[in-house]
Amino acid sequence: MADIPNASNSFGKKPMDIKGPFDDVRRRTSPGLYKDIDRAYRAKYLKMWQITPKDQTYHLFNLWDNPDFRKERLNILRRIWQAPGQMVEHALRPVLGMKKAYITRFMLGKAMWGLGAIWYGSYYFLYAKHDWTREGGWRIKESKPMTGPNNPHFPKPDPTLERSSPSDYFTNGFKQSEAAAKISPSTPVSW
Repeated sequence: MADIPNASNSFGKKPMDIKGPFDDVRRRTSPGLYKDIDRAYRAKYLKMWQITPKDQTYHLFNLWDNPDFRKERLNILRRIWQAPGQMVEHALRPVLGMKKAYITRFMLGKAMWGLGAIWYGSYYFLYAKHDWTREGGWRIKESKPMTGPNNPHFPKPDPTLERSSPSDYFTNGFKQSEAAAKISPSTPVSW
């Protein structure tokens, strides 16, 4: 069996203990063990962990405002792509606050993506749909409308909507096209 290396939180180096040997209260209360130099070190250590009011108000939004932090986290293309949204967010912060400005920026960005998708889909649906002139595109199936009480043929089916021959099915607009009416076969259809 191969030796499995142990994981190390300190990447194989000896970790430095900043708490010191007197982190445990029993060692500090032992007679003759806890000296004045240890008390000074312990006071300095505890003072280091005191949180100032500025530290308490520091938020993740402030961290993303730091250009060095953004440079480390995001590549150049993402920084360029996010620049307009950042400017909008910074302009809205005095009015809305940090969190609401961020949410507004996020929702505006997603709304722009959604609007672009709707525009693309509607353009493709209107101008690139499948008909007899092209191979690709969206195939649109339309159902026959209902024959309602205001139709003179009610309750029987409307004869204008009935299909009488096999060529009426899936015509893809061929029968209604003016160009298709001008097309004549190149080979004789009767002998």
